Amino acid sequence: MRDIFSDMQARVGCQYISDLPRYRKAVWFELCRMPSNEWESSQLDDFSRYVFGMSYPALVEIMRDLGTVS
Repeated sequence: MRDIFSDMQARVGCQYISDLPRYRKAVWFELCRMPSNEWESSQLDDFSRYVFGMSYPALVEIMRDLGTVS
């Protein structure tokens, strides 16, 4: 399986993984564009908690409410 932390670091162009929470807007945009089946659900949840401070299911629910993901 791929590593979402490294993948997202490359996609948003930040130097360190620890910088990802400072790039929330760019991370949000990329998450809406990327298929989530490329990563394990536990990794998505860890990533979501690290960057956004909430579980991945909660994040997906917000994305659905905003119409950014189907």
